[in-house]
Amino acid sequence: MGSHLLLLAGIGGHAPAEALDSLSTVSDSVSVVYVSAWNPSDQIRADFQQRDLGGEFVDAADLDAAVTAAVALHGRRPLDGVVTYSELLLRPQAQIADRLGLPGNPPEAVAIAQSKARQRLVFAEHGVPCPGFEIITSERDLAAAAARVGLPGVFKPSLGAGSQGVRLVSTYAELIHSFTVARAEKTAFLQSDEAYLLEEQLALEADGDSGYAAYCSVESLLAGGSAHHLAISDRLPLEHGYVEEGAVLPSRLDPATQAAVIDVADQAIRAIGLTSGAVHTEIALTAQGPRVIEVNARAGGPLPTMFKAAAGYDYAAEIGRSALGRQPAARPAFDQVALLRFLPIPAGSWRLAAQTPADQLLRAFPELLYVSPRFLPGQRVSRQRSMHLASFLVKAADRNAALDVMRRVERALDIRLVPGFGATTGADRD
Repeated sequence: MGSHLLLLAGIGGHAPAEALDSLSTVSDSVSVVYVSAWNPSDQIRADFQQRDLGGEFVDAADLDAAVTAAVALHGRRPLDGVVTYSELLLRPQAQIADRLGLPGNPPEAVAIAQSKARQRLVFAEHGVPCPGFEIITSERDLAAAAARVGLPGVFKPSLGAGSQGVRLVSTYAELIHSFTVARAEKTAFLQSDEAYLLEEQLALEADGDSGYAAYCSVESLLAGGSAHHLAISDRLPLEHGYVEEGAVLPSRLDPATQAAVIDVADQAIRAIGLTSGAVHTEIALTAQGPRVIEVNARAGGPLPTMFKAAAGYDYAAEIGRSALGRQPAARPAFDQVALLRFLPIPAGSWRLAAQTPADQLLRAFPELLYVSPRFLPGQRVSRQRSMHLASFLVKAADRNAALDVMRRVERALDIRLVPGFGATTGADRD
């Protein structure tokens, strides 16, 4: 019998339809367990049925139900691997692999990777360079944290993704306010972490006059305990606090800096105990050397698409190969530049008055691979589920050309906001 690979989907990460196409190249049959707690499964079910994947499609109500469904599926048709591209589905992925004896990260390592507080403690224990920090679990911890870390500092939830809840706090009153607001905010995670962090402020906004932010990320693939560090992606300057502005692949960093960044990422991955699948490690570039911001036990959201655009490299397929216990078939060889632009929501209360339709932009710019608006004209613009107005990806022959196309697309997108919350049509959406 051939291999049977399970995809966990439901929210975030690489587009499920593209993931199915990639996984079908490394496995004889592909099944899906879809967690419907966030969105109905209609679209991905239709995508699955359009393909001859030889597997089953199963709905699951929540994370625990996903584990139960996968175990039951394994009883009917034994699985050889389980893969997800979503931060929110890493826990059930690890639990399924552990229960069924499949390749994968230990559940404890995934729990550490999903907790910024536990990451920091592990880094301190193993001597991995990272920002100074204090863990906050109640109001009683705030004064001591402010005294030890100092203000300004960076406040962030221990469990989170997409820059949600990350704030620069300059005064003790702002720290109290941020903690109060964070505890009241809803999260898309179907799990909780009562810890928060106050961290040393690092100058991440710009890396001198380079035109880039002073941080980057290492994109890695783990298989059978071996780490394959595939590339480094640069970041565009931060102009809206700590909200992501964009990424560029491959990196412009010199070889010595790249080697130092990869070494620190490798230390962090080993300290956490990750052994399988994609890892996305964000690294601050400081005068004292690279320092780990965070480790994510999955591919950065747009990275599979960026790898394919810049190197013709199917990162999504290689992640599936790792889930089957196989070593990578190849490494990326870059001959293009991929630039992902995020357009942050500015501070304030807004309604989207107008923007150019995506199909019109795609016709006008051949270098443009996709445009993903987060809101429709007339809708209230909310940071509750997204920190961005839109994102788009361009491919070009070199870095300067990619930046030029980015600026022209941004102007042509012509997003217009008006003050106020009054929406005239629809509801907020991702």
